[in-house]
Amino acid sequence: MYYKPDGSLDTKWVDSEALAVARKLALKDPDDKPDLTGSQLRKFYADMKNLERIWKNQQCDETVFRSLLPQVKILKAKTIYAQKRKAVPHRFTVWLNKHVDAVSTPKDFEAFLLHFEAVVGFCYGEGLKD
Repeated sequence: MYYKPDGSLDTKWVDSEALAVARKLALKDPDDKPDLTGSQLRKFYADMKNLERIWKNQQCDETVFRSLLPQVKILKAKTIYAQKRKAVPHRFTVWLNKHVDAVSTPKDFEAFLLHFEAVVGFCYGEGLKD
């Protein structure tokens, strides 16, 4: 999903797509309460970055990635739990779960991390508050 036919990362994922997502996530939506806060966004991003750190500390080993993949996938359950506790809006759960579903290889993982990083940056540019 993240790549062009030649195998290179499609830059829209760190540019226009990330900006579009950030605009949607940072939006104050009375029909989708609660609003997303910067602290909640950073919490989920930090979870992903911690997994990346573990993987990179093991020289990006494929076996290590396979052992970390269940921890990537459990983010879906964590977002649903956070949504039910009214800590994150439904639109955040839908977005994150779609991308967690797209991660099955180390290359997907790296691409999603770049996309997520861009979304975080753009969210603050769109006025996301802590």
